[in-house]
Amino acid sequence: MFRLTSRRTLLITALFLLVALAAFSLRGLLDHYLDRRTSEAFDFSNGTTHLSGTLWLPDQPPQSAVVLVHGDGPQDRTSDNGYAPLINSLLDANIAVASWDKPGLGGSSGDWLAQSMQDRADETAAALAALRQRLPGLATGAVGFSQAGWVLPKLRAPQADFLVLAGPAVSWLDQGRYFGITRNLREGMDRSAAERAADAQAVQDAADFGPEAGEETIRRTGLPPARYAFIQRNLQADARQDLRALDIPLLAIWGEDDLNVDAKGDSQIYRTVLAGRAGSSVVLVANATHGLLKADAYNAQLTSEWPATRIVRFLVEGRRAYAPEALSTITAFILAQNRSGAGNP
Repeated sequence: MFRLTSRRTLLITALFLLVALAAFSLRGLLDHYLDRRTSEAFDFSNGTTHLSGTLWLPDQPPQSAVVLVHGDGPQDRTSDNGYAPLINSLLDANIAVASWDKPGLGGSSGDWLAQSMQDRADETAAALAALRQRLPGLATGAVGFSQAGWVLPKLRAPQADFLVLAGPAVSWLDQGRYFGITRNLREGMDRSAAERAADAQAVQDAADFGPEAGEETIRRTGLPPARYAFIQRNLQADARQDLRALDIPLLAIWGEDDLNVDAKGDSQIYRTVLAGRAGSSVVLVANATHGLLKADAYNAQLTSEWPATRIVRFLVEGRRAYAPEALSTITAFILAQNRSGAGNP
């Protein structure tokens, strides 16, 4: 009798655990599914460039609205569905979300590699104007990632009511050096050797991307000409001047374990420049990556470095892959802007 009861208890316990695991997995997987959400086309123009995207609407009347602004690279409107957990989190907080394919990708014309950071800011301003026309009376802002740190600070009122930056760098050149040092350390160099190698690369880059560089230099870098031109065009980007002139609330948020950007150093620069600015906030999230995911599970300089097991975990966890408080900090800041009266006529 004891054995039968114990066996039955074990079976019930195992069944309960399987059901719980299935429910956990299903909830995470649903975070990657956007087709279930109400959406419509979000197309607009910036000069002669036609941009094609999607506007997702929450189940209840939206309280605020944002556009998503990509980081570096050839990204479509959902960043190969990587944005889905974030978009679903924002929608669940009654925040409308619009995003579009970068120029030359998906349904968008143009060429993203032909853009300067000012070009990207002008494109974002056009997107915000289109979103405000579609959803008048709401606080309307931009949420940007990484490279968007040189884009969004160029915006001013009334182009946007607020800005959110995740993992922004201050200086393109300094960020490149930090990225190089971190990579060298991860490849086994000691600190001194890693810094010397990064400094030597910076000297080489100054020559390779300087105004005197020619076709032979481009060939030596091994970069496609369009990518080379993009870097050369934007290499001197620095956000300090734009941040000093900023006249709208800004949330700047980093993961403390960011491997791509000097989160501690750059956040301190933001704190200094934005000191005394009402409504702005600078946040460092513990145990978080460049993309604000949990560092102990997901940290890498590039997601292409993730093994298959990490990809599966991200799919299963969905929004729970983010570091605790990261998404709630962003949504709370966005919703506070509408309560403060931004966006109201």
